[in-house]
Amino acid sequence: MEGAEANTEAQSSQKTSQDEVKILGRTITEWTESPAPDRAMIANHIYWTWYGKTNPKPAPQNQDVSGNEPIQRKAKIPSKRWWIESPLELQIDDPGYLCETCRHIDFKYLINSPLLQALEAIQLGSLAHILENEKCAFCRLVASTIRDAAAGGEINTTVAGKPVMSSMRAMPIETDTRGPRQIFLFTEPTPNGVKRVSSIYSLTVKDETLVSEVNGHKYKIPQIKYDLVKKWYNDCNDGNCGINPSNSYGREMPKSFRLIDVDSDCIVRSVQKPRYVALSYVWGAAIVLRNMKDIEKGLEVKGSLVERAKELPNTIKDAISLTRKLGEHYLWVDSLCIIQDDPVDQAEQIAAMNLIYSSAVLTIAAASGDTADTHLAGMTSNPREFRQHIEKIQGISLANRPAIFGHAIDESVWNSRAWTLQERLLSPRVLFVGKQRCFFSCQHRQDAFIESDDVVESGLDRKFMPEVFKAEAPLLMSSWGSVNVSSYRRVVEAYTSRHLSFASDILNAFEGIATGFRPLFRSDFVYGLPRSELDSQLLWQPSGPSTRRRDFVSGQPLFPSWTWAGWVGPVKCNADENLLRIKWIESDGQAFSGEDFRYPKGASQDVTRGEQYRAQWKCALESGVPYYWERDNPRLWFFHPTAPEEQRTLGPNLKSTTNHLVFEAETTEFTPASTGDDHYWPMCIDNHKCTKDKHIVCPLGIASSPGKIGGHVMIPAEISTTLKRDSKDTPYALVMISRCKLADQESRGEGNPDLLIDSEATTTVEQFFPDRPHMDTRGGHFDQQLYDGQKPWCMYNIMLVEWINDVAYRLGVGKMHIDAWAQCEATRKIITLG
Repeated sequence: MEGAEANTEAQSSQKTSQDEVKILGRTITEWTESPAPDRAMIANHIYWTWYGKTNPKPAPQNQDVSGNEPIQRKAKIPSKRWWIESPLELQIDDPGYLCETCRHIDFKYLINSPLLQALEAIQLGSLAHILENEKCAFCRLVASTIRDAAAGGEINTTVAGKPVMSSMRAMPIETDTRGPRQIFLFTEPTPNGVKRVSSIYSLTVKDETLVSEVNGHKYKIPQIKYDLVKKWYNDCNDGNCGINPSNSYGREMPKSFRLIDVDSDCIVRSVQKPRYVALSYVWGAAIVLRNMKDIEKGLEVKGSLVERAKELPNTIKDAISLTRKLGEHYLWVDSLCIIQDDPVDQAEQIAAMNLIYSSAVLTIAAASGDTADTHLAGMTSNPREFRQHIEKIQGISLANRPAIFGHAIDESVWNSRAWTLQERLLSPRVLFVGKQRCFFSCQHRQDAFIESDDVVESGLDRKFMPEVFKAEAPLLMSSWGSVNVSSYRRVVEAYTSRHLSFASDILNAFEGIATGFRPLFRSDFVYGLPRSELDSQLLWQPSGPSTRRRDFVSGQPLFPSWTWAGWVGPVKCNADENLLRIKWIESDGQAFSGEDFRYPKGASQDVTRGEQYRAQWKCALESGVPYYWERDNPRLWFFHPTAPEEQRTLGPNLKSTTNHLVFEAETTEFTPASTGDDHYWPMCIDNHKCTKDKHIVCPLGIASSPGKIGGHVMIPAEISTTLKRDSKDTPYALVMISRCKLADQESRGEGNPDLLIDSEATTTVEQFFPDRPHMDTRGGHFDQQLYDGQKPWCMYNIMLVEWINDVAYRLGVGKMHIDAWAQCEATRKIITLG
């Protein structure tokens, strides 16, 4: 071994007469004066020479590469098995030539590697070197893939003065964990203009016969495969999509319901139990032909849409053509099927959105464009031009892969709009028309089929997507097998991250979703919050920049402060177990708990009836949070046992003629310190990146007395920077909403009935725990040396409000230790929350 190592050193370096080391024929001085690409090349050479000596490739072991082994946190990665210690070096003019970095990578192994190999990132070096290295076949392929991701724009190879580095991982293909791997490319930090880099995969002999040569590149399937699309949704309708088959079409529709007759090219209405296709698209800046009162009758004349073809945007023209090619007769499009200047018709149709989209035999999601003027990709008017770069490397053909569902659809402009979320969620079957290919999903399965010649990807073998990819499934809203508040949280967090052209549409665009959620909560919704879970869902928090939602003209708030609909910006909802500490006050002065409104009338006050009703429910834990289902209906999971609406006293209700909630709760005054001094900086630095000069969501420390941090409250920057500070007559107060636990504390669930967390057990005596760290990192964020973090359920959920004319307006929510609250001498009063 010593002789072999000495020989290797002799090949790569030698000494001059002045004892200066030469590497690959040049001295260190000569290399430092060389152009940047040459310097990058020698840096790679030095690194990989060292790497090969310090990390020799392990001997091959008998290992199952079928992909059956699950990925676990502590699983042993098959480290460095991809490393070729003494690679074959081809001539530099050979098409399969690999550079010093790439020739040490065993691509055949990676393409057929075990599932655990996905945990190991393989470094490729600087992006600058890859983009300039035209001689290396793999660098060419990577560079081409990255340039495609940049859509022809300029690619920065440095960010904030740091070079962009590239790496890759061998990942399973979404539809088949047993098959060949794909190579995912990563850049760190991400250069401007490059949102997501596509993956690289191996082509089979069959694949290579399906591609056509176009300017040295290849592409597949320029037009939509209409027969495949028809098979997708017809198979679903026929019950071949797996569990829970159902026919959505053929329902009774509202009397004012209109459709486009694609055979007669006009608007029709009063179609009995119609079978139709719906369109989901982005209006954008396009001038869209709208159905108005003055042209309503004219659009109902046969051939009227042909006569006005120049006024129809391209997306709608292509949707009409696609519907016709699929053999369907009717199409629903909002701009033409709703009278746009008739408020009554608009209100009726918006209220029926759940019915309209859930009754469509298929919804076409126009995800290939950003305005209604964009043609649908894959139609005759707009053939697809995805170009595939293929390189022959180590005897296998590698190519850049068309964008996967998560990139092509989830990152589209279409998917960024608030209106399209309900259209996506409510539709039982969706054809997603992407720029490079189509995808199909239905509500009976948690996977998506891909327009492809592969029987697995295209769904022709009807296999399910593996469990490992369920987190990437296109469905957010589950009607069964998911706790209602968990589904609601996912949807609201996605919805509030989307864009609206008109701020006032925030509830209109959510109307269909709320209607779809009603059976899951057994209640209606109040300004976007489920009435039956209003107490827990008041605890939403901003997760990004947040401002009050105001009328564009008057500047007045459009909706109450206590709902996420009253604010512009993304939020995160509460799905943690909590114990209510407020009493709802109804118009007659009666006080009700949340349980009073969820149980059958009188059952929560009658111990025997309450126990009998509770015995009808079973309970389990999901991530430490209890959820419930009725013994005779195990498919619907509730956050709390909730009786059908007709059996309950319905509430909480708004104060008459207002949008105010009224409840009784403990409250204490709050006086913020000067700007900066009130910020809880450990949270700012670690979690929220809040600085003295830049504020997004600010964690304010709450002190029961000077220097004693007992909790925190999260408020938007708009509020934090305008608080009235150091005022003698503070307009602010903290309101106790409920009791909760720290992240690592034991759940109350049925597995521990002796945990008496419903008694407060607070103390006003000052305590000191010197052996504990100051900062709590389990969600409470209080001083652990002053407050006992080992008490069970030691936190309160609190709300910061501002008093204006005897009405409290929400500013933010947070948590406070129960002992810190006890030391504040709070009083109980009736709160009117506006």
